[in-house]
Amino acid sequence: MKRLSNLMTLLSQMLNVILFNGSPDETVSGRSYREGYLEGDLDWEKRRRRIDRLFFWEVNHCRQSHLKDVGFARMIAEREGWL
Repeated sequence: MKRLSNLMTLLSQMLNVILFNGSPDETVSGRSYREGYLEGDLDWEKRRRRIDRLFFWEVNHCRQSHLKDVGFARMIAEREGWL
């Protein structure tokens, strides 16, 4: 199950790069939350709402993805001594 989750994360990161010229370290869902909900970009907010509806069984999917993206970045920063 962990492998499938990792593959889905990889796919989302790849789509973020290929379709939206984004960071390879951020998922589309996490970016949708960050740019849509937190930063107020209307296009990303629409994406966030669509994605959350698509993943209806997971409450606040995009927010949860954003928190995972941030947590992973923090782990790397701490490991490298940046924090």
